[in-house]
Amino acid sequence: MQRHHKEHGASTPHTPSPESDRSPFNASASQRRPDADIRREIHKRLNEDPLLDASGIFVSVSNGRVLVEGSVTNDEAKRRAEGHSRQVNGISGHDSNLSIRKPR
Repeated sequence: MQRHHKEHGASTPHTPSPESDRSPFNASASQRRPDADIRREIHKRLNEDPLLDASGIFVSVSNGRVLVEGSVTNDEAKRRAEGHSRQVNGISGHDSNLSIRKPR
């Protein structure tokens, strides 16, 4: 059995830029959103999660880059908070300085 392959035109294969390899956050200029909108959406997501106490979480956004800081009760809460803040559209990067509170 012979297989026939279609030839693609004279186009060159797409080579990703080094920047696109480093970060999954590559919002184009048309996808960028105001920092205040991003921050508001992250706060909304954090506060709507019934399994997360967001009272110790602080969010700042600068040029689309998100920074999540503060403390949470356990590893699951940390994972959930970071997940919510990473899933917002239009961000250009994400950093987390969340720590887990020691029980009293």
